[in-house]
Parts: sequence; structure tokens; C-alpha cells
Amino acid sequence: MNNYDTLGAVYDEWFMENDKLFEAEYRAVLSLLDAGAEYKEIGVGTGIFAEKLGIREGVEPSEDMARFARKRGVRVIGGVAEKLPYPADSAEGLVMITVDPFLTDINAAFKEAYRALEEGGSFVIAFIDRATPLGAGYEEHKEESDFYRGATFRSHDEIREIAEKAGFTYVRSVQTVFDLANAAQEVKDGHGEGVFAVAKFVKKR
Repeated sequence: MNNYDTLGAVYDEWFMENDKLFEAEYRAVLSLLDAGAEYKEIGVGTGIFAEKLGIREGVEPSEDMARFARKRGVRVIGGVAEKLPYPADSAEGLVMITVDPFLTDINAAFKEAYRALEEGGSFVIAFIDRATPLGAGYEEHKEESDFYRGATFRSHDEIREIAEKAGFTYVRSVQTVFDLANAAQEVKDGHGEGVFAVAKFVKKR
């Protein structure tokens, strides 16, 4: 398994060097956020997405990653997705960006997100879609990567099944990053083509 406690600077550098891919990923996530809702990020990392999305608080287990986020003005609470430091029904919205491959127990994490969200709140999850042409390449070469060694990539359908099992209602999905050239990329509805997929779920009782 990789060690994100030593990769904070390298992680940030990748997004700086691939700014157009980052911009596409940001737009994809932003397109599914509820206007006016205050989101918290699960696995806020270096805060690079949180800062751009206007998210002011997140949960992060890696202190090395968290120090970058704090420099960006993000309030970071130490913790893990499987045991969120939030009361039940307290969060307006939750975001998780490419964290699912590294979760110890994804079912527990999604159930925690459901517990922490207020009724009507949305859970927006961005992930590497294994069931895409680029996703197959990520899967094939993951053990060669400092970031993805030991990762468990999932398809859109698998993410949806886990979320619905946790109690969520599916809303819609978008996708981007159709090739890895650092060039402008569109954000399209649906899934199955772009390796960076984003799915929106809502908590309904």
C-alpha cells in the first residue's frame, strides 16, 4: 500500500503540472454540488480541490497531507471515512474525491456518510472508473505507481451499488478525462468513457 504521509508535495505537484486535467476534474465535481450548500470533504488531502470548490472543512488521516490543506485555509479534522467525526444528520453535503480506492471498508464509509448527512443532503463522490479504457490502464499499472499501489479501483456500477446499499438514492453522474494529455477536456453526462467519474447521491428517508 502506498504511504500518503510522504507524498503530499508530489501529489500537489501533479495537479500543478496537469492544470488542465485538474480544471476538468474540478468542473465535473462542481457541476454536481448543490448551490448554496456547505460541503465537507472526506479525505480532504492537500486541500487542492477544497480550496477551489470553496469547501472550508474536511476530514483527513494523513498529517502530511493535512498541513498543505491548512495552509490553504481549510479546517482539517483528523479522522477516517469509516468513522466520521460528525453527529448524525449534521452535514449539509459531503464530497469524496478519489479516496474510495484506499478505504479500509468502503461499505462502512458510505454508511457513515449516510449517517452524518442531514435529510436531503447530497453525497458527491469522484472516482477512477475502472470500466473505462483509461481505467483499465490504471488497473494494469497501479503497482508501478507511488499513488495507486495497492488501490482497489471500482466501476461506476459498483460505486452506485455500494451507495444504494448504504441507503442513498442515485441522482446522476458526469465524467471527464478522456485522455491523459494535459489539454482542455469536456465534462459529459453519464459514465463509461471518462476515467474521472463523479456520481451524486442524496439521503432520503
